[in-house]
Amino acid sequence: MPDDATVGSALRDAEQSLETAGIEGARLEATLLLGHVLGHSRAQLLAALSDPLTDEQAADFSQLTARRADREPLQYLRGRAPFLDFELEVHPGVFIPRPETEGLVERALELWNPTDGWAVDVGTGSGAIAIGLARGKPEGRVLAVDHSPIALKAAAHNADRLGVHNRIAFGRGNFLRALDLSGDDIGIIVSNPPYAADDDEVDPEVRHHEPRKAWASGPTGMEAYERIIPEAAALLRPGRSLVLELGYGQEASVRSLIWTSRDWEEPHVEPDYQAIPRVLAVARARDS
Repeated sequence: MPDDATVGSALRDAEQSLETAGIEGARLEATLLLGHVLGHSRAQLLAALSDPLTDEQAADFSQLTARRADREPLQYLRGRAPFLDFELEVHPGVFIPRPETEGLVERALELWNPTDGWAVDVGTGSGAIAIGLARGKPEGRVLAVDHSPIALKAAAHNADRLGVHNRIAFGRGNFLRALDLSGDDIGIIVSNPPYAADDDEVDPEVRHHEPRKAWASGPTGMEAYERIIPEAAALLRPGRSLVLELGYGQEASVRSLIWTSRDWEEPHVEPDYQAIPRVLAVARARDS
């Protein structure tokens, strides 16, 4: 980057570098990265295109641009990720929340009656789902479960930052078997489980940087569902719901697991903003 770099020239150079690396939305990402370096919002940055950068600012921005071109996730480089109407702090070792998962939270909030008991978030990661539930139903209590101590620490930190730490408990465990709750205590179970198969094509940002256990389920991609569905059936009282995020093309297979078990009522599936079947909600059968 030249010694006399301005905000505008630095953005142009970074945009070109990111486009060359195959990054979609290169201009936006360059803007977000430089805004992170300068502590500016996008509006402030665009109002300062002719302002000069210091050598330190230029070097920091150049380094971040190179790392993004090498496919490090933008959210890790900035240290935060948007979700619903709030932002979460994220870092390596913590799964980055996706926009598709917002629909999972919205559906769970429609179905969860806090007087029935806790909402259980299985595989909480950054805490996105648990925090969304706690913010959406302040009268409720949420249990956030994850196998990773790194994720649990990050989720607890995010809950504290966002003022919902007193409504969320955190527990370490794989799926649902380790829960210290009875069926009488649980109002709803919600999960965005790992659902990629080992040989699926995934973006390099995911494959090389995000925690593998948070996105890779196993050889078929169905392994997490094969555990969560029967474990949830053993815990939920009749009429209470399990809400799951689905991977691309997995609706039929997950429906088959549900039908085969005979523990559930008819599942309902809603699409995401790309019309992909994404959120499955199913109630525990009353006569099983």
